[in-house]
Amino acid sequence: DWFGVQCTNDDVVELKLANNNVSGTVALSGDCLGKLNIFDLSQNLIQKIDSNIGLLENLSVLDLSGNLLQNISSDLSTMTDLIELDLSRNNISGSISDELSAMTNLGKLNLTYNDLTGISSSIVALKKLRSFEMYHNENMGRIPLEVIDFLQNLLTKDEQKVSEKLRSLVKNSDQEYFVRSIPNQAFEWIVKQSSAFVLDDKSLAQQYCLSVLYFNSNGKYWTNKTDWLQSRDECDWYGVQCPNDDVVELKLANNNVSGTVALSGDCLGKLNLFDLSQNSIQKIDSNIGLLENLTVLDLSGNKLENIPSQLGLLENLTVLDLSGNKLENIPSQLGLLTKLSFLWLHENPNLAGRIPSEVAKLMMRNDKINASETILSNVPVSRSTIFEYGTSQFRAFNDILYRYRMQQDEIKLNSTYLVYRSQPTSPVAQLTSPICYPAFPVLVQLDLPVAQLLVYQYILMTLYFATNGDSWRRNEHWLTSVNPWDNVACNEYEEVTGLDMRLNNVDGTLPKELGDLTKLTYLNLESNSLHGSIVSEIGQLTNLELIYLHDNAFTGSIPSELGLLTGLTSLDLHSKTLSGPIPKELGQLTNLEYLYLHENNLDGTIPSALCNNSGCALCNNSFGIDIVIDCLQVEECACCDCY
Repeated sequence: DWFGVQCTNDDVVELKLANNNVSGTVALSGDCLGKLNIFDLSQNLIQKIDSNIGLLENLSVLDLSGNLLQNISSDLSTMTDLIELDLSRNNISGSISDELSAMTNLGKLNLTYNDLTGISSSIVALKKLRSFEMYHNENMGRIPLEVIDFLQNLLTKDEQKVSEKLRSLVKNSDQEYFVRSIPNQAFEWIVKQSSAFVLDDKSLAQQYCLSVLYFNSNGKYWTNKTDWLQSRDECDWYGVQCPNDDVVELKLANNNVSGTVALSGDCLGKLNLFDLSQNSIQKIDSNIGLLENLTVLDLSGNKLENIPSQLGLLENLTVLDLSGNKLENIPSQLGLLTKLSFLWLHENPNLAGRIPSEVAKLMMRNDKINASETILSNVPVSRSTIFEYGTSQFRAFNDILYRYRMQQDEIKLNSTYLVYRSQPTSPVAQLTSPICYPAFPVLVQLDLPVAQLLVYQYILMTLYFATNGDSWRRNEHWLTSVNPWDNVACNEYEEVTGLDMRLNNVDGTLPKELGDLTKLTYLNLESNSLHGSIVSEIGQLTNLELIYLHDNAFTGSIPSELGLLTGLTSLDLHSKTLSGPIPKELGQLTNLEYLYLHENNLDGTIPSALCNNSGCALCNNSFGIDIVIDCLQVEECACCDCY
């Protein structure tokens, strides 16, 4: 009379406790349930099976699906009369053990949705097995060939016909794809598709390969899956483009693609463009290396932690976007991509250190405009960071190479889509600046003026990336070839002479590269969110006349190198965050008219030489200079105003 217990002649023969909050360990005492035939414990919270389960010698059906088991108990192997065993949807890991081969009467085995990594060839001893399911064991290794042959025997005649056809059409593929059980539902689907429609060989192979991608990347949850696995022609499926019936472009950007990007062999061998950007992909299968004609691969904006080294086999790849992921390393094999002209790696916060030397050499080798040589010879301070992950220098260098390549190959990349565009090129390259005038020059060899413009562009891009330029209030035309870049002033010689970024939500640290804008006469960064130190390299800007850095969050001391700016007339550093002594080198600023150091934690004294300055008609005192200090911390001077 107890719930779930069924008896025949007072013997317990069935025990059905499915979905009943059973948890912990399933323990039995001896052989007191020796007549039990069906034991259903599915959809519970069971973590362990006691060894005495092997004493259930008459058991024919055991359902443990949907629990929390972590391994297959070896004691199950003593249950030689078991006909059906369901262990699906658990947490079982490792390899399927040899012990299962002792269950010689087993006819149905389900191991789907676990974390199995291998299968023993001894399973071929299960001569009565007619159903073997093992979908969604994502880390399953290579299946022994004798197991493949064994599983082939489980196929119907129609299934065997499709399997043999796929083996002949899809080369370089593990044969386990062409059986019903492993590793996904693609084979079952293509069998049904080929029975519903007459498919030529090309379409059969392409549809099978696309269905492998669909099932492994949770296609039923895609935002747009119009006609996928539904229509007769795969070229009608959303995102698939097929000139001459060959799949050459696959665009699934921003489409809720998740899980694993898996392919089967080389059945998409004509694919040229693959855009999977802005999705939730966690893994890329190694078979992606078989896409031998791929030139553009966009994996940006996903959840990838690693990428397969087989990407290095894509010898025709020219554009590779890996930005916006969770990558922890970059395989050195990318250095084999001799045609790669654009590699995008930014916004991978887990990347650290320098990129592999092979990849750095590749970037240098494909630097058609000698940008790296030009930058490092003119901005030597970047030498230690230009090939280091995540730095603003690395991002700026990548951006320059990309924009050059975009003009050369007419490829446009934005945050979501890769598209081709047609744009006429001028027969004569104009030597004009992208900062102050239109059109970045498209040249293979740079002469000095163009090289200098490239240096300006690199330094300003470094500032942009170091201070979250995407969030500036005014950033119109930055990182584009459209003129002029907002906040940037140039003289008649196209030299950068001014940066006015006050009240612009500039947030970050100042890059040392600013010190190489040697023609700069004014620098206004007041009222932003800059932090860190005031870089000493500003002392190299000997043409500066005005510096406004107040109302930020700079910390540390005033760099003594500011004393080298002898042409300076205004210096405003009041900010509440600077500390330390006032550098005596400021006494060398003989042209200074305004010096504001108040609201800080400075100490020491104002250099007496500053009080001898003259010529300030609007100053508040007779000494010719307007100096405001915190008199409680700084020693009073005759020419200072207290704050």
